[in-house]
Parts: sequence; C-alpha cells; structure tokens
Amino acid sequence: MKALCVSPCFPETYWGHEHALRLIGKRALLPPLGLLTVAALLPKDWDVRLCDMNIQSLEDADLDWADVIFLSGMLVQRPSMLEVAGRARARGKLVVAGGPHVTATPEAMAPYVDTLVIGEAEELVGPLCAALESGTVPDRFIATSRPDLTSLPPPRYDLLDIKAYHAVGVQWGRGCPFRCEFCDIIEMFGRQPRTKEPGQLCRELDALLATGFRGTLFVVDDNFVGNRKATLAMLDPLGEWMRSHGFPFQILTEASIDLAGCDDLIAKMVAAGFDCVFVGIETPSPDALRETHKTQNLATDLNSSVEKLVRSGLEVTAGFIMGFDADDADALDRQREWISRSPIPQAMLGLLTALPGTQLERRLRREGRLRESASGETFTRPNFETKLPEPTLLRSYRKALAQIYQPEEYFGRCVRALALLPKQSPRLGLPLGYALRCFFRSLWKQGVRGSYRRAYWKFLFQVLRQAPKRFARAISLAVAGEHMIRYTRESVMPRLAADIEDAERESTFALADLPSAGGDRIEADVAV
Repeated sequence: MKALCVSPCFPETYWGHEHALRLIGKRALLPPLGLLTVAALLPKDWDVRLCDMNIQSLEDADLDWADVIFLSGMLVQRPSMLEVAGRARARGKLVVAGGPHVTATPEAMAPYVDTLVIGEAEELVGPLCAALESGTVPDRFIATSRPDLTSLPPPRYDLLDIKAYHAVGVQWGRGCPFRCEFCDIIEMFGRQPRTKEPGQLCRELDALLATGFRGTLFVVDDNFVGNRKATLAMLDPLGEWMRSHGFPFQILTEASIDLAGCDDLIAKMVAAGFDCVFVGIETPSPDALRETHKTQNLATDLNSSVEKLVRSGLEVTAGFIMGFDADDADALDRQREWISRSPIPQAMLGLLTALPGTQLERRLRREGRLRESASGETFTRPNFETKLPEPTLLRSYRKALAQIYQPEEYFGRCVRALALLPKQSPRLGLPLGYALRCFFRSLWKQGVRGSYRRAYWKFLFQVLRQAPKRFARAISLAVAGEHMIRYTRESVMPRLAADIEDAERESTFALADLPSAGGDRIEADVAV
C-alpha cells in the first residue's frame, strides 16, 4: 500500500520560534516524531511518504498518490487537521487519524475521518495495517494497555528533509510519576514511566546521524527523570556514544525541578552533552502549587534549584502559569517580579487552560465553571470561569508578558544566566558554516536592522566583558529573543488588548443582569 503521513500546520505561538527560524534560515523547529515512529512500524513492503505541512504545502498530487492518509496532531493543530481530512476524503481517500488530539477528544474528530486510533499506537499498528490490506477497516482502534518501548525500531528519519529543521527529536521514555491537576501527559501516558534500552537509543542516534544532521537534539520526554534509575543507567552509554562521534549534538530535554537534587544525574547529563533543560516551575506561590497538586515543587527552593542547574551547565528554560484559583492580583505581581529577577531567559508564561481529560477539566465541570472546550492555545482567554475577575487576570498577564519580553529585560536575564554558566567553552554541535551564518544574520537583522538594536549591542558588549567564553551561547539566546520579543509585540499584545475589552464588556453585561438590593437591575455602564 501507499501511505502518506501528514503532519498538520501549527499556528504561530511562543513554542514555535517562527521569527527566530526565519532569521537563521530554517523552516520548522522540529519534525513530527510521532508520525516518524508510526512510519517505522508499517509493513516493510509499503511505500511511505511524509508531508510536514510546516515546511511544505500538501498538494492534491500527494493525496492522489496515496491509498491511505495517516493524520496526527495536537489540539492546537485541529483547524489544519480538519482541512486535510476534508481535502483527502473529497478525493476519495481513506483517512486514519491519531495522536494527542484524537486520544484526548476522539468524538471531536470522529465525524471528519474514517478511522480513529485512540491511545498509544504501537500495539495497534499491526491490526490496523491488516485491516487496511483486507479492505475492512473499523471506525476506531483503542489501545487497552501501555506498550513496551524496548521493541521499537528507530524512527524513519530518512523520510525527512533534514535541512529544513533547526532541531530533531528523540524519545527515551513516556509517563510521569507526578499528579499535576492541569497536566494531560499523565492521562495519556500514565504515571508509571517506561523507557527504552540504552543501546536502542544509541541506534536511533545512529539513524539520525546517517541523515547528515548535526545540531540540536531534543529528548522529548515530558519528564526525562521520571524514572531516575533507568535514566542514570542510560547516561553513561549515551555519553560514550557522544564522545566516540565527536559530540555531534547539543542535547536539551524536559524534566521536573527535583532534578536539581540529583547531583549524579546532573553531572552525567552534562558529561553526555546536555546543555539545556526545560522545567515546569508554574508559579512561586505555595498556595497555587498545593492547589494544582504540584507537590514536587513545594519540596525545593525554586530560586536555589534554578541557580544550581545553571551553575552546573544546564541552561534553564521554564514554563509558568497564571490563573490558578489561589492567584490574586498580588500573587500575580510577585510571580512577574520573580520571573524578571530570574536567570531564565525564555520564560514561557501562559494562562491556565483546562485541557481535555485532565483532573482540572473534570473538577471545573463538576463545579459548573467550564465554559468551552480548550483550543490548545494558552496565550488567550481561559476556557473556564476564573476566581479572580477575568479582566484583572488578563491585565496582569499582559503586563507580565510586556515586562518579561521587553528587550532590556530579556537580555538582562540572558546576562544573569550566562554569568552563572560554567566558564569552560561549550562543545558546540553546530556545523561551523551554519554557526557562522546564524552569527552574521543575527548581527545584521538584530544589530543593524532590528527595532531593539540598542539593547542588542548593549547585551553583546556586556557578554564580552563578563562572560566572553559564552559568546556563542549569547548569540543563540539573542536569536531566540528575536521570536520572543517580536511575537509578544506584534501578536500577543494586540490580541490580549482585544481580549481584555471583550472580558470587560462581558463583565459589565453580567453585572447589569444582577438584581440590586432593591430589586432593580444594576446599570449597564457600571465601572469594572
């Protein structure tokens, strides 16, 4: 059979780094690892192609070529998924959809595709392919167990236009032992972390290296240290592989903040080539952390933990959330100032969203506060009734983003991070030509033509004075800042201004509908 794997378009977000990618001449941040994994499980005699719509358009000829369309995406990709499914079915093609969006909300996709794959697909691919070859395909396949990851073949990296991507992903494990109320990872992958074998991971790196890729490797685990014992045992073989191949990759991953208490893990990660970790800090408010069951963050001092990770050689990026029930205006101000003082350049600050299937969604539905299904976008109005008046929350959020990504503020956090990082020169996994091209493009587009060029040059001169051996890292952070600063200014601030107006208008109307003490309606023009 001929199978076309389609990765739908992502909208522009903080996570996509679109402005930065355009600056350095790349078309997308990461390829679709889930589809590459599924492609590796398909029968060897099938003809398989990949269309990543984030780097190329999906042509009618692509659809006409295929016998079956495999479609996978996240909730935020839903509009593009629906478009692809409609086009494919209009041309008489069978559409099989899976991935996070389908798993979390299968009924939302069921009317638009022929077959749903719900859950982790590894144990479903065989029966699915047999059904496709027989011509009798049920409308859904549902995973009933968590698959063993140790038998998986390397993803089909050979299907990629590898030069289009800034980074490439690899997966070590799935699942997380914690129970954060807002998190959908534990709902989809469970709280018992499962991992691959160390040799298996190294074979995947061999397959990636064979494509000619050198640069940023993202270990996509949602909690890299969820199974500390297994991860610790893997890091020595990984480090040996990296040394024997001349450190071709800069490795980054995601982990819980309790990594800061694991000195042996940190040391082995740095020795193996890790130089960046994303952590979920969410908020420095103990009340909000207790509310959302993020107890692991209560067991550590967040300031000292972040500083320790950076001093150890792991640049920290972090996720933050506003809009917990425990948040009041003062707590949001403290959170904004905490971020501003931190050595965390890329602080991903979003509004709390009740994602499908989470404990949070279930609680808010019980309380009658759920307004609508989540869209996957966390930089706009919450999809539930907040305890803090929504206009107040949105104004605090807008103020925080405006401050955090004001150029001088962003570069100030960069300087603090670079001053803490170890003095030794980093092992760069970037080809020299690509690194130089990024450097000169940054100087021209940010330092000569950029709207914040004064702050840019001040930053570079500070780095040369205080941490000259970290200059290459400084350029990398400056390039990342191109997206953070511009996306905040050009997209998020105008949208939040409109959201605030809408929320204030709705609050005014809601107050107008309330009876006064004497039974009269409150005037519609009441100040909010």
